[in-house]
Amino acid sequence: MAAQPLILQHDQWRKGQGGAPAGVVGESDGNAYAGLDLNLITFTASTFSGSSFSGTSFQEAQWSGCQFDGCTFSACDLQRIAIAGCTFVACTFSHCMMAQCELVDCRFLQCTWTGLNFDHARWQQVSLLSCKGSDINAQHLHGQRVDFTGSQLNNMQLAHAQIN
Repeated sequence: MAAQPLILQHDQWRKGQGGAPAGVVGESDGNAYAGLDLNLITFTASTFSGSSFSGTSFQEAQWSGCQFDGCTFSACDLQRIAIAGCTFVACTFSHCMMAQCELVDCRFLQCTWTGLNFDHARWQQVSLLSCKGSDINAQHLHGQRVDFTGSQLNNMQLAHAQIN
């Protein structure tokens, strides 16, 4: 089964239109989505290749052991999301709210970050390798074992942050 039916059913459930809460496990996806409510959704050991999410809310979602290749997240709300053991390759995150998110054992390879907010976020064992971006803001960001090797992040404004 592909991830799309599960994702759309979760959105319907969140909007009170039937559907069911989704746990996307071991599925694959490459579709475009806009304006979905995917708060509380779980993605586990799934593969997303070329998927696009625009204006989608992932508040308090949990992603673990997933692979994202060439995916786009535009104007998404990822506040309080927990992401563990995921790899993002050539993905774009643009104008997303990622306040209070928790990133653990995550790798971002050749990704682009633009206009992101990480207020009160926690990062542990996060690699941003050969990434580029601008206009990244964070207050009280805490990061342990963060690797920025080969990355160029312009206008990154951190206040009261503790990294490494």
